[in-house]
Amino acid sequence: MPHENTPSPHPPGRHLVLVDEKDRQHLIQVPEPGRVVRLKNENFSYDTVAALHDGELLVTPQRRRYLVFFPTMEQIVMTMPREAQVIYPKDQALLLFYGDVAPGMSIIEVGVGHGAFAMALLRALGPDGHLTSFDLRLDHLNRTRKNISLYLGPEYLERWEPVLADPIADGFGEHQCDRMFSDIPEPWDLINPASEALLPGGIWTAYVPTAMQLMRQMDALSGERLFCMPTAFEALQRYWHARPPSVRPKHTMRGHTGFIVTGRRRWLPPSE
Repeated sequence: MPHENTPSPHPPGRHLVLVDEKDRQHLIQVPEPGRVVRLKNENFSYDTVAALHDGELLVTPQRRRYLVFFPTMEQIVMTMPREAQVIYPKDQALLLFYGDVAPGMSIIEVGVGHGAFAMALLRALGPDGHLTSFDLRLDHLNRTRKNISLYLGPEYLERWEPVLADPIADGFGEHQCDRMFSDIPEPWDLINPASEALLPGGIWTAYVPTAMQLMRQMDALSGERLFCMPTAFEALQRYWHARPPSVRPKHTMRGHTGFIVTGRRRWLPPSE
């Protein structure tokens, strides 16, 4: 995503988000010269879209009004086309924080979906970090590759390694990491491969949707001497309507989307 001072015109393919008067967000791409992008029965030419500035108010010929911004990661995740369910931004933020992701780390991810969390990890890792993503499905890895290139930029692919494999059955090979994240139905089956790949002091963070999965993962971490400090929690997000004369919680909220379960890799003397 470009810096806020990126000059116009924007190159074809760059993403912009248009926010209408009802706060609905529309993710669009700058079209090729001579082409148009269509939104709500209006066509916008390359010259119009490419010249928009970050934070500009666009008033269309049909008198619709849009605020124009370079999209944040939250806006990309919630508006990009997808078939698989993504990890919601409220959970992604906590995964990054409680997983203690920092620039320059080496990270293993198990289960990529369409790459929403992989993109968040790559941004947090910075230019010197490295992400290895394991998945059983080639279409998920291909979609993730496409989304990383499309929404972050092809240069991010240099720091991403996709692996089509089953780490539960085959392990992680020679891969080792500072942090590990998993979004799979049975993460407890990874307990042995995870203990081998994760460096001492590292953190394994699992994302699971149900309470039974939470309990199984907590039991697995508690029963493995190479892991300690198992912790489980969830996040609920409630927005507020704060426009005078009314200040109240909104009628809808993002309630349960998933549980986050973390464990810390211990170091033990060789004799143990």
